[in-house]
Amino acid sequence: DYIDAHCLDRIRLADLAALTGLSETAMSHAFKAATGVPPHRWQMQARVDRAKAMMARDVASLGDIAEATGFFDQAHLTRVFKSIVGVTPGAWMRSTSRQ
Repeated sequence: DYIDAHCLDRIRLADLAALTGLSETAMSHAFKAATGVPPHRWQMQARVDRAKAMMARDVASLGDIAEATGFFDQAHLTRVFKSIVGVTPGAWMRSTSRQ
């Protein structure tokens, strides 16, 4: 819940460890055991979900969406989006507009 609520912020593993009272290593292992992915990947998935919502509403350019969802730039959004979703943001938008 914390990561989802703060996914646009810079979240450090040390911050998550402090919230849980665990060491950074224990926190990382416990998080991955519970969710199947490391904390950073979870945060990137939350950012991609927000980007998808913005793309579905067609409210801004990809560059603006990248900036609004915490990515460095459009190229960074595209790289992370493709690694998580399996297609580029442009391909995803084309496929969802046909449905």
